[in-house]
Order: sequence, then C-alpha cells, then structure tokens
Amino acid sequence: MKRLHTKTAFTAAIAVLIVLLAAIAVLAVAIGPVPVPVEKVLAVLKDVLFRQTTPDAYSQSQYHIIWNIRMPRIVMSMISGAGLAVSGTVMQAIVRNPIADPYILGVSSGASTGAAIALLFPSAVLFHGGLSVTVMAFLGAMLASVAVYSLSFSRESRSINPTSLILAGTAVSAILSAVTNLLIFMAQNKDSISSIYYWQMGSLASSQWTDIPVPAVIVICGCGIILLYTQKMNLLMIGEEDAYALGLNIKAVRLVLMVCSSFMVASIVANTGIIGFVGLMIPHIVRLMVGSDNTKVVPLSALAGAIFLILADTVARTAFGSTELPIGIVTAFTGAPFFLYLMKKKKYTFGGKR
Repeated sequence: MKRLHTKTAFTAAIAVLIVLLAAIAVLAVAIGPVPVPVEKVLAVLKDVLFRQTTPDAYSQSQYHIIWNIRMPRIVMSMISGAGLAVSGTVMQAIVRNPIADPYILGVSSGASTGAAIALLFPSAVLFHGGLSVTVMAFLGAMLASVAVYSLSFSRESRSINPTSLILAGTAVSAILSAVTNLLIFMAQNKDSISSIYYWQMGSLASSQWTDIPVPAVIVICGCGIILLYTQKMNLLMIGEEDAYALGLNIKAVRLVLMVCSSFMVASIVANTGIIGFVGLMIPHIVRLMVGSDNTKVVPLSALAGAIFLILADTVARTAFGSTELPIGIVTAFTGAPFFLYLMKKKKYTFGGKR
C-alpha cells in the first residue's frame, strides 16, 4: 500500500477524513427506524448552529428526532471513537506492541469496575455528584494500568515484556470482569442490574447533550497533550535503551501518556460502557497508510476512529429494525478477527515494515 509520506499528502488526508466524517455524520442522523431526509437534517443543523429560523423547513417531530435524539448520539460516537483510537495508539507506542489497546490491556475493564461501584453502590463512594462515575472509572482504569505494567515489567532487562503484557492484561481483565459480575450479583436494584448488564456490552442509546461536555473536554485535552508528545512516542518505539541514550525521561513520558489515555478511556467507558477493539484496529490501519510516525498517526487515528464508531453505531441501531444491538457486539465482530490476524501475522512491526 502506498503511504502518505509528504506533508501535502498528509494534509490532504486530514482534509478528506474531515469531509468524510461530516458527510457520514449527516447521513447517520438521517438513517434510522424513522427515516429523515438529508435536506431536513441540514436545515436543522443550519438553524441550530447559525441561529436561523427557516419556516416550514421541517416539523417539530423531525427537529426532535434530529437534534435531541440522534445528534447527541453521533457526537458521542465521534468523541468515543477518537478517544479510544488515540488511546490505542498511545498504548501500542508505550509498550511497542501492535496488539495493545485499552480493551486487551484491561484498562476498559478497570474503568468498568470503577463505574459499576459508583452506579450500583453510590453510598460506598466517598464523593457524589455527576462526576462520581467518571472519577471512579478513572481510578479503576489507573489501577488496572499500574497492575498490568507492573506484572509485565522485567527487572532483568529493565523493560516491559510484550508477551507478558498481553498475558497480564488478559488476567487482570478477567479478574476485574469477575469483580464487576460479583458486584452485579450483590446489588439489590433489579433495574440497575439490567442496565449494567446492557452497559457492559457498550451502548450509545442513552446519550444526551448533558452527557457530552465532560468526555468532550477530557478527550480534546487528552488528545492535545498526546499530540505534544508524539515525537517522544516515536523515540519510545525505537527501543528503551536508544530512547534513554537520546535523553528521554522514559518513566515521566510513560506516566503522562498513561494518565491521559486512562482519563480518556474512563470518561468514555463511564458514558458508553465497554466498547472494544477500536483502539486495536484503527491505529494499525492508519500505520499501514502513513507509516509509524506518530505525528501523523495520532490525528489520523482520531478522525478514523470517529468515523468507524459512527458507522458501527449506525449498524447497531438499524440492523434489527426497532431492536437495538449493543455496539460492543458490532465492534467485537469486526475487531476479534482483526486481532486474530495480528496474532497470526509473524514479523509484524509498526508501520508494516519487515
């Protein structure tokens, strides 16, 4: 596959993805159990964004469907897809392993456990309010990250063992999933139990405008900080010894990147539940196009991740008519075969080089 090496080609790729993202978002709003013409969607967006009023351009029911029901869901899809894809990019760079992502390394399971505690047992949480679920999800994500990295760190080589990392992530994820299921078993509220079960499979169905600000701010700030660290991520990917020789403070860089990634994943999981494999697939696909330079991979992954999750959510809410499929099932059907492909592909290195 021909890669985008020049700055002009990279800029063109960014522009194409932005246009494609906007077009897919508009089409996704129009598609649903109640179809809405694209011109009606554009009319509502024009009126809301530019504070205009176009008489008889759409009905009140169409406005409600477009702006109050589907648009928050599309925006949450963009935020979640971008955040998960960038988090996957970061984790793959930190550990120099193409099959690392928040789901496989247990970060999503940690966030899920923390969020489950806040949702099922709010009286056990020291702090309360709208941010309690996000804060608990972040703490769970951080604890999972520390556990996985500690278990996979080799004292002899003073580095992270990629094989041990996957095994540790799998084990920690299994333990945390068991803890979450135990919490569900111990809970008394049947409505909460039902919602948690559905939430564990990932869903954007309940997204509202009031849910958007917190994950939006966290993901935008997290991606902004990560963009400032892309050159240091490139140094990490050439090997710890070489990065250290070039003067990189490996522990400090890893800490900043890990905190940013965990915060992003936690804010997303707290609102959408567990959505797996986005952080695994998207960075790999982008690297096949642009190589391993994270200054290009990170922004392109954010846009590609947003596009992918909008498409996945559209399939989830339309494939079975009025019955909605959890989005985690859609991403798993797409991502699990991709994961097996990466496992089978020998001699893989970042960017597809051999």
